[in-house]
Amino acid sequence: MSLINEAIIEKETRILDEIKLVEGSNLWAIVMRRMKKSQMGMIGFYIVMALLGMALVAFLILQYDALFGLNNPTNDPYDILNYYIEIWIPGTQKYIRLIAHPRYIIPGDQTLPPNAQYPFGTDTRGFDILSRTFFGSTLSLVLGFVGQITTSVLGMIIGAVSGYFGGFFDDFIQRLNEVISAMPGFILFIFVVAIFRDIAQSIPGGLYMVIIVIFALIGWGGTSLIVRSKILSLKQTEFIEAERALGAKDARIIFRHIIPNSLSPVIVVTTLGIANTIIQIAALAFFGLGDATAVTWGDDLAYHRDNLLTYWWMPTWPALMIFITILGFNLMGDALLDALDPKQKS
Repeated sequence: MSLINEAIIEKETRILDEIKLVEGSNLWAIVMRRMKKSQMGMIGFYIVMALLGMALVAFLILQYDALFGLNNPTNDPYDILNYYIEIWIPGTQKYIRLIAHPRYIIPGDQTLPPNAQYPFGTDTRGFDILSRTFFGSTLSLVLGFVGQITTSVLGMIIGAVSGYFGGFFDDFIQRLNEVISAMPGFILFIFVVAIFRDIAQSIPGGLYMVIIVIFALIGWGGTSLIVRSKILSLKQTEFIEAERALGAKDARIIFRHIIPNSLSPVIVVTTLGIANTIIQIAALAFFGLGDATAVTWGDDLAYHRDNLLTYWWMPTWPALMIFITILGFNLMGDALLDALDPKQKS
């Protein structure tokens, strides 16, 4: 009898401890607590945060002159040609030379292996590979985020509206989804690049912006199916029926109740899809269909793909950054999938 009482007391204590953990916490606090239990998931999270920090710092450094309106106050001959990125100390003639400019060739320093001055070496054109790798993070990650988030938002709205209203509209969307899903995406990207290459390259990175739009228009199907299945199970629930009875409009029900309750799988798909978008854009560049006006890892990897056996350092660093990025997002996505599982204990 005492053993049964001890078991009951132990169970009650465990339940109370779980209630204390959840009490006062919002969804994301609970998700982070669950993620911290996954060592590999936290490694992925730290990788992603480090990459985002690097991209932000790279953007701010590249915009430093424009933000402060500086124009070579020290009359440095190297800075007249923008060979290096330097930060001036406001109100003085002193500056700190940070890193070689990613877009300007340093004369006489072509094809140097990694050394003290150029830790990643230089390429056949005279670019500093470290600066190209560092500043390439900004556009590479922006393309991945913008491409996949646009796709997910479009898929989420289409899936929610389709599942909520059903009928002819739902049938039409599902048939359209089947047609789009049957289209070979990579072949379509090649076709788009062939059409818009000359027009889009008048803007730095413009070709990739066109590709992102096409990616969103043909990639929303998977997300819409996930959201639609969630909507079908939610729209007949009691709280939705109560909203209808109170006279709530369809738009309010969809955007205030149904979509927020179907965000969990969309967040996971988006996280994993960012890595997929980055690798697809890198693959386009690798096959010679990239944007020469852009500084991205994929474009640099494509340019040096024939130098692996002769100048190993040239393709190694951009390839390594693409690998680390994909690894980080995949590890974090897998951990989020487990953390957002409602069946899991806090």
